[in-house]
Amino acid sequence: MSSDDLSARRHGRIRRILGVVAAVVAALVTTMLVPPGTAAGSSSPSAMTTQQWHSAMTQLATPAKGCYTASYPSLAWQSTGCAAAPDRPYAPKDGGAAAGPHLPAVASRGAGKTAGATPYVVGNGIDYSAGVSGLMTGATGSFTTVSGVTSETGGGVANSYSLQLNSAPFTSPVCAGHAGCQGWEQFIFSNPGSGSSAAFIQFWILNYFTTCPAGWSTYLSHCYRNGPAVAVASQPITNLASLSLSGNVNSTTDTVVMTTGGGSVSASTTDSTLSLSAGWNAVEFMIGGNGGGSQAHFNPGSTITVQTVTHNGTTDAPTCLTEGFTGETNNLNLVSTPAYAAGASPSIRSVQSNILTSPPSCAAAHGTGDTHLETFGGTYYDFQAEGTFTLARSSAMTVQSNQVSGADLGWPGASVNSAVATQMGDDTVAVCSERGLVVNGTATSLASGGAISLPSGDRIVRTGSQYVVTDPQGDSMVATVNPGYVDVNVGLGTYPQPVVGLLANAPGTNNKLRTSTGTVISIPVDLNTLYHVYGDSWRVPDSQSLVAVCGDKPEVADPTAPFWENQLPKELHDKAKAICQQDAVRDATLLEACTLDVAVLGEGAATVFIGEQAPANVAFSEDTAGPKGGQNVAVTLPAGVKERYVRLSFTGNSMQTGAQTAEFAVYDTANRNLALGAPVTAGSTAAGLPATNAVDGNTGTYWQGTPGAWPTTLTADLGAANAVTSVGITLPSDWPTRTQTLSVLGSADGTKWETLVGPKTYTWGS
Repeated sequence: MSSDDLSARRHGRIRRILGVVAAVVAALVTTMLVPPGTAAGSSSPSAMTTQQWHSAMTQLATPAKGCYTASYPSLAWQSTGCAAAPDRPYAPKDGGAAAGPHLPAVASRGAGKTAGATPYVVGNGIDYSAGVSGLMTGATGSFTTVSGVTSETGGGVANSYSLQLNSAPFTSPVCAGHAGCQGWEQFIFSNPGSGSSAAFIQFWILNYFTTCPAGWSTYLSHCYRNGPAVAVASQPITNLASLSLSGNVNSTTDTVVMTTGGGSVSASTTDSTLSLSAGWNAVEFMIGGNGGGSQAHFNPGSTITVQTVTHNGTTDAPTCLTEGFTGETNNLNLVSTPAYAAGASPSIRSVQSNILTSPPSCAAAHGTGDTHLETFGGTYYDFQAEGTFTLARSSAMTVQSNQVSGADLGWPGASVNSAVATQMGDDTVAVCSERGLVVNGTATSLASGGAISLPSGDRIVRTGSQYVVTDPQGDSMVATVNPGYVDVNVGLGTYPQPVVGLLANAPGTNNKLRTSTGTVISIPVDLNTLYHVYGDSWRVPDSQSLVAVCGDKPEVADPTAPFWENQLPKELHDKAKAICQQDAVRDATLLEACTLDVAVLGEGAATVFIGEQAPANVAFSEDTAGPKGGQNVAVTLPAGVKERYVRLSFTGNSMQTGAQTAEFAVYDTANRNLALGAPVTAGSTAAGLPATNAVDGNTGTYWQGTPGAWPTTLTADLGAANAVTSVGITLPSDWPTRTQTLSVLGSADGTKWETLVGPKTYTWGS
């Protein structure tokens, strides 16, 4: 290249510098367990920790029916005396006047408007339960984190509560000849706050509707009885983090195991009481009032993380069910969506807190701003087509959106939701930016704080500008009306489950997309594939539109080019970005999306990004689409590479006596370019062509090494060790064909280097 050419290349598009933030991935910890077949009297391994011992004891079979105690480190049950269980029912949900609220989906079946009280308080049917394939042999509930809990009362008594592992209702032999009858079994720790505490099993025959069998007590149309109880030292609520409750079953014996900081106790009785071992496929773990449909009332500011571990002979993570089974409650709300873990201790983990929250769902996805989609599996991508699209479709629910050009907002390159709608069972509910709420084709007025219960069991609750629509399966659509556009969140009452649409991944994946005809698409995607292959496949014909009732003129258009935040005027861009950074938006993808939204939609658009977790991966966004224009070469790195520093080492260029790079990209497992705007250094630099040109997102500028300085290097500092999958090297699109010889190195500390990809000659251009 001539010196004139070099000078001309110094002037590029707006330089964009972003700090690199490492993605934080929450890991679920599994513990070592003794196999179910371990003998009751086996000796303790010398290196076993107390946590490992507790986990082992939860599955260690008792020698026979009766009550037992155990102390660390001995892996053996010692016989102890049994006691009588508390003489009170721990009622099933919907069990009587003392029962608490329902999920909106299962509230009163009568039509009409009702009060819109906060409906997500845990208990009486509101909870996350864990389901399994096949049958369970046991489950363990515990509290992995406890924050802000200083006191709890039940009925005015301090430290009065119960811990419960509740089976789902199941088919039981005791119901023979009684239509609609089911068995139900609870593993309970009763802590009355004053007097004796105990662990025991309570058995139920639900919907018996006649005189209960001998030895059973009557509760409404149900029957119940207790197994033997074992005494437990009273536990103040401040001990919650050290407590766990387990239930184990086999064809002969059902056992409850209660573990405290002082050891473990257990009580076993006959499985044939209900034969749970032949029908246990779902379980709820919860803390609630101490029987009779009562409530455990925590102090303000309380937050707990509830974990349920299931055992069914597999390492598969359990299925999530937005459902509970007991009538007892607490005053905490379900928060967000659960986390799942597979392995030796498959589990579901969820948060409960005094704070208010959106509807509980086993998995959530959203379409916000202009327009950013995130799937149930955590795949994030920008989608700026115009038209009506299927966001999600399951066996119980369909959700559609109508996207329109942002031209009315002054930004024709963007698109926003003008309306969203859902069909749940027999009901269709639309929320329109202009027309408001439309229920089954009729414009409907609903004041903030109000609710509508539909005959089908669907329910609509409004709080301010937010409308929440739920169905009896726990599915939900949350529509938030903003000036000129609508944000939408979609929740699933059961997960995983078959679901398709723009908010779904390809079945069995969280890093692939799927067209409506079943074609699976790997990510990241290019613009043509995103819109003309994938997006167009999810367009909804006018005849099937749920949002047509909003009266918006349907448009069908795909963008010819993406609209990125680096295309904003610099002053507006910098102001919008600063607002997002003040709201602690740090993830590179979310920061780009937030900056664009604040610039296009206004400062209030930053709200949806506050506290949002980094995406699991990214399909199409500014930092995954690669350098805009130019000639690209991709170099795949070995699997499992994790480095802070990534270096290109050049040894030759067929067209120049110095190395050249317009853009140097380093991609992580979420397909994000971690080198974009990162600190970068070069082993040598030609005058006026600095190393920073290689990470500015502009293929019109480039770095060049000093002529004749071989070898020379270009090194990006990613800020922290990151799992990286590939690098990209781009040259300007109009340069003549050339080759360069280079290798790729990595380092954790910038001192010790390892060769990731050895020397190889690559070609740019045709």
